[in-house]
Amino acid sequence: MTTKLTFVKYRQMRWYSTKEKMRVVDTVNEQLTNKELKHKHHPGKSKLSYIQQPSWLLHTVLDFLKDEIISHKSVWESGQKLASYLHERHIPFESVDISIKLNEVRSRTNMYTENKEDLLKNPKALKLFKQLVYNWQPVKYDKYTSLSYLVNRSVPEYSVLCRIMNEININDTNFTPKTLFDFGSGIGTVMWAASQFWLKSIYEYYCIDTSGDMNNLSEYLIKRAKPQIPLKNIFYRQFLPASPTPTYDIVVSAYSLFELPDQNSRLEVIAKLWEKTENYLIIVEQGTRAGFTIINEARDFILNYTKQTSGAHVFSPCPHDLACPRYTSDDTPCNFEISYQSLRIATPSKYLKERYSYVVLKKGERSEDDYQWPRIVRPTMKRSKHVICRLCTSSGKLEEQIFTTWKNGKNTYRCSRASKWGDCLPFETEEKSNEEPK
Repeated sequence: MTTKLTFVKYRQMRWYSTKEKMRVVDTVNEQLTNKELKHKHHPGKSKLSYIQQPSWLLHTVLDFLKDEIISHKSVWESGQKLASYLHERHIPFESVDISIKLNEVRSRTNMYTENKEDLLKNPKALKLFKQLVYNWQPVKYDKYTSLSYLVNRSVPEYSVLCRIMNEININDTNFTPKTLFDFGSGIGTVMWAASQFWLKSIYEYYCIDTSGDMNNLSEYLIKRAKPQIPLKNIFYRQFLPASPTPTYDIVVSAYSLFELPDQNSRLEVIAKLWEKTENYLIIVEQGTRAGFTIINEARDFILNYTKQTSGAHVFSPCPHDLACPRYTSDDTPCNFEISYQSLRIATPSKYLKERYSYVVLKKGERSEDDYQWPRIVRPTMKRSKHVICRLCTSSGKLEEQIFTTWKNGKNTYRCSRASKWGDCLPFETEEKSNEEPK
């Protein structure tokens, strides 16, 4: 009898020890209960976890290699090396950071000359300086490097952009863009992705890339792309226009900010891109710590830059406009993952995964009916009768929630179990009493 009473008391304490929990919002819960909606299709789920490579791309690349008499193996190996280099890049050092490192070199070598050139003439000092300072260099995209980039990076970047644009398309059904501005347009993956959603509405694609060879390759590819974009709608330029007008419905910077030499250059470009933005600004980088740092830098800059002007808010992935809790709390990047199938050039096609960091900023203040549902920011951990989700919430905090049928209800549990990394959960916080029942 004593054991049974002890167990009852324990269960009561367990129930009331949780200050707050999450449950499915009423509208979704009603749809699930009435079987009008399946748990695996709840409205927070990303509809694209795998993107099929463009059907026209492989034979187009093979035709180009044949015409140019380029070895499949050599260009594939070059693409692998380029992709590895891009993934491992660090952010360029700022001049003040270099000065600090030079002082460290002086201190550790006992060479106190003020002149940098004289200091680095010493082999020991030069070796130490190279160890302390990352030697950032911009990539020069000539014809062969551009082709290497195409072979290795085209499908993963296209897949990432499709997923991001799909989220805009689903969650803003009234949005019908007419113009698109692509900074660092490269081989044209932004146009390929946008045409999957807004082919009939976009009548102008404005593409900026400093590499003439990249622009030529992009033009060659877009002539053979499906669906076909009218060439009269596409404009190529090598430099960013100085004028803030005209504005564009969608402005994109995809994997381009790393090519800028310092923070001032990046922020100057971001400010110009925001001035060019009429509705949405999409910024994407590699899902590394360095890539995430650049994304967070751009996010903070725009949110602070617009406080005194027209305003801005984060459309995706953050459910809030506060400081990023991932950036301030630990050294792991906020990134997401998508699967894709590599091009069958020199080696068999493989199913691979691409990690990326991104932010979609929208002009204007956040509307009152914005759901601001929590987003899953790490892989869900499915266990026996419970699911562990790590979430970024509208309060600007990272939370780890354990969902069970007993604690959260059947619908909440099954929705969380059907969700994956990157999905939003159509949940709201339910306050719980801290007091013991009398």
